Amino acid sequence: MPQVFVDAFFSAGFVAIAVGMVLLIRSLSNFSRTGPEIQKEIQEKFFYYSAYALARLVCWSSLIVFCFALPGSLLGTLSYQLVNQGNSLIASILAGLFGFALIAGRQLLNFLLYNPGIIATSANFNTARLYCIWQKLTPNNLKLADFALLILFGATDLLFLGKFAVNHQWQTFVLLFLVSMAYWIPLWWLSKIREPAPVCKKEITRTPNILMIGSDTLRADHLGAYGYSRPTSPCIDSLAKQSTLFYNCYVPLARTAPSLVSLFTGCWPDKHRIKDNFISDVEAQNLSLPSLAECLEKSGYRTSTISDWSGGDLGKFNLGFENKELPEDQWNLKYLIRQGPKDIRLFLSLFCHNKFGKFFMPELYYLAGIPLTRQLGLEARHEIARLAKDDQPFLLNLFMGTTHPPFSSNYPYYQLFSSPNYEGHSKFCMSRLTSPEEIIKSQQEPRDAFDLDQIISLYDGSIRQFDEEVGKILEYLELCRLIENTIIVIYSDHGMELFEHDTWGQGNSIAGDSSAHIPLIFYNPGAKVVASYDEKIRSIDIMPTLLDFCGVSIPDTVDGISLKPVMKGDAPYKDLAVFYETGIWLSTPPKRKPNHIGYPDIFNLLEIADQKSGTLSLRPEYAKIIESARDWFIWKGPWKLKCYALQDGPYYELFNTVNDPYCKVNLAKDNFQIVTDLIFLRNLIKNANSCSVSY
Repeated sequence: MPQVFVDAFFSAGFVAIAVGMVLLIRSLSNFSRTGPEIQKEIQEKFFYYSAYALARLVCWSSLIVFCFALPGSLLGTLSYQLVNQGNSLIASILAGLFGFALIAGRQLLNFLLYNPGIIATSANFNTARLYCIWQKLTPNNLKLADFALLILFGATDLLFLGKFAVNHQWQTFVLLFLVSMAYWIPLWWLSKIREPAPVCKKEITRTPNILMIGSDTLRADHLGAYGYSRPTSPCIDSLAKQSTLFYNCYVPLARTAPSLVSLFTGCWPDKHRIKDNFISDVEAQNLSLPSLAECLEKSGYRTSTISDWSGGDLGKFNLGFENKELPEDQWNLKYLIRQGPKDIRLFLSLFCHNKFGKFFMPELYYLAGIPLTRQLGLEARHEIARLAKDDQPFLLNLFMGTTHPPFSSNYPYYQLFSSPNYEGHSKFCMSRLTSPEEIIKSQQEPRDAFDLDQIISLYDGSIRQFDEEVGKILEYLELCRLIENTIIVIYSDHGMELFEHDTWGQGNSIAGDSSAHIPLIFYNPGAKVVASYDEKIRSIDIMPTLLDFCGVSIPDTVDGISLKPVMKGDAPYKDLAVFYETGIWLSTPPKRKPNHIGYPDIFNLLEIADQKSGTLSLRPEYAKIIESARDWFIWKGPWKLKCYALQDGPYYELFNTVNDPYCKVNLAKDNFQIVTDLIFLRNLIKNANSCSVSY
């Protein structure tokens, strides 16, 4: 091998090791990670695994630096040789460092404009320092910068290839050509967006396909179809005009795992026993109820589900999907450790938020809080193309974390509704959610501790991005002529409290309905259905309704009912009971009633029952008090009964929601029989026998 290549490889290696060591030192001196910081004795059991994980990340970092320093080192060495007729390792090292700095700077600017949440959620510095740079960034400026980099490296590359060809230095020519192709071909492959070609069946089958599109933490009242003033959802609104719009759909528990399991099994949480996100491996394996996907697959359907970091639970539990394009379980300490400290995580994220990262470092590709909306939409269209080639009908479920805190979206969505003059810490995403400690503490903060107007603007921008991806998927369905025979369901796993009742988040309170209330839009082109439905329904009714429309028998285990008869106008409205209970508190929520049953914060509730798997689960000794501390409400007809779990016994409040929609006047003392009847109904749902009453 010519000496110039030896020098270039050595120089690039030197730069790679030096940068890797800097990242390692920074990571060790300012250690942080995304996962919960559980008790010290448990952490010590994973010391060697943590060392392995950090070494792995340092190796990947050094390899990436080497790859991007090598072109600079090689071209720098060749340039120095051309001018000075000699070799200089120092010039080669400096050229490699300069070349890598150009690429790294380009990536930083690209993400700062197009996906700043990656920087905001992993930075160990105040991102407000970058605002002055961000203000000067535009898509055209970045395109010009990319063009300049391509010209710089491409022209220099061609110059030396031509020189070696003219001088008949064929060995050097071939080596330089091979090195060049090793860069240009992957660069082309990674940058190319391949939309699937439409796949049109000659005959439309009578059995309908099902496409379910959900977004985590999507509030119904922030969609235009539900009366919201901002234009957050034009595509969904257009679909809603051709669909049945359910104005009042509620989940039984506003946490992702229990809610999704209830939706896909049609069962109350007390039946499937998944009542929080921290489920042990044994508990997850014990879920054996018939699911929507399982029932449809037995009837000849192909089934598939796609998600980002928010939908790991879809793979953790056996929900019957044949094909699963999902991340690993997010509530796993080993998985969280592999994401690494903030500094090295941020560095790698700049280069791994692509196909390369998805294959080699999925922990970073699926990093919590980072939007994958465009990638998921593209994957969904490719999956529709794959499924459409088959003669069988299909169920495809797409679940996105687009609207989940910290409300980080891509350009231009994060600034669509925000004030251009805003300069606070939540410019790109909701601040103080970048570490577990911050998330826990933020649960206790009052409304005035947050820039609420900006946060709501970020949330609405996230909804708009979700909506536009929905629009692209619907357009592709039309191109494939599948829209004519596909039931489409727009849904969420739960809503979100935005300080309407002095708290934010989901599942923390029964003061209002924002966590329990979800959007539900049901499009069925093959059936005449009512345009809107005002009465209360439950997410557990979705599975039996879909099975009924597909002509598939509903399992006896299902607690929900089919809404097909009332949707088609063939049956009168059935007064359904809505039951809802709170989830596990990360820490004591604000404005909690005095003398409420309490328990430790989430750090002290968790354990790792199986050290080999690393799954985070709740300590069994806290199971009873957690269950007894749940607040709940049951709502049937106009009457809503709320129950607060106090240390001296349950405290009840009763409201007539027709006369008092905001639940201001407690009527429990004057309506003993109604309270008793509702408690009895709640006990039927919970499989309880009795409950004492106090006011």
